[in-house]
Amino acid sequence: MSKSEKYLSLITFLFITLAISLTSGYQYIGDFVEKGLSALSMFIGYFVLIALFSIYKDVSLFTKKQLISIAFLSVFITLASYIYPYFKYSEQNPSDLMSTLIYDIVINVIIFTLLFKESKRERS
Repeated sequence: MSKSEKYLSLITFLFITLAISLTSGYQYIGDFVEKGLSALSMFIGYFVLIALFSIYKDVSLFTKKQLISIAFLSVFITLASYIYPYFKYSEQNPSDLMSTLIYDIVINVIIFTLLFKESKRERS
């Protein structure tokens, strides 16, 4: 595969990923920050899925720093997507807002652990 085809495939991947992420964020009901967090969550989610699949296939697609960045960003975006509305809508019942928090924390702990362990195996 030529260098130009590789760059074209990367640009196409990023374009589709950004388009779907931005569309998801735009459709989210909330203010600008909540829409941005939704779009970022979707965008990071694609890279988390790719990283998890590469772990399954035992193929190295990301460097050590990239895996650690993906792991921390995934946790940070998830926490921010719960913490920001919690303070913004503090006058409302928090049980409705935090109904899926435990589920997301468990999933993020699993993701973080897998990506962090994989980053330890990487050379660079």
